[in-house]
Amino acid sequence: MEQEIKLFVFDLDGTLNRTDLFSVAAHQAVQAEMGWPVLSAGEICATFGEPAEQYMPRLLPGADRETVRRYLTRVSEMEYEFLDHAAPYQGCPQLLDLLHERGFRTAVCSNASLRYITMVLKAIGLDDRIDFLQPLEPGMHSKAESLRSLLERVKPSFAVMVGDTLLDCEAAQENGIPFIGCAYGFRPEEMKQVECAVAQPLDILTLSARLPRR
Repeated sequence: MEQEIKLFVFDLDGTLNRTDLFSVAAHQAVQAEMGWPVLSAGEICATFGEPAEQYMPRLLPGADRETVRRYLTRVSEMEYEFLDHAAPYQGCPQLLDLLHERGFRTAVCSNASLRYITMVLKAIGLDDRIDFLQPLEPGMHSKAESLRSLLERVKPSFAVMVGDTLLDCEAAQENGIPFIGCAYGFRPEEMKQVECAVAQPLDILTLSARLPRR
């Protein structure tokens, strides 16, 4: 008989990963290099967690497809250069270890590519604490689609989504699973709208005990 899987699904940027520590500088360097206005850290952080097709019009208004492609390629290269500044949110390594000790499996479901997810998890020292990876695959247009693909693949008996944006919350709702919001992430104002939110990663463990099991 197969063992039941109880699954915690985490967004990456703003949930496990302090993206601002390396990505802001990468974006600003490429904006200056390509002659675009250099945006503030707040403006750049406000795009974290969204698919590129949604945030690029805000970063490079009016840019054509080739310019966007070159920009994203250079940002990816520059993020690698700044990765030595990468770090998880305080408490995330301990949280993941405690979840595993209590019999949970862990996943990352992100709107980023598999290359980015793998690179970042290794840089912040969490790669061996995540059991399943779910990038936004070709043909997918939303976090809800991506989460659905993960759940269909893993087939957990219980799952919860953890993230820092309303996009994460909507993905959980569309897939019929509970959601825990991360008010410590990049969208604290959005997290005021959700039923369950935490101020720090280790609070997730306490809150999880009160979640309904489907």
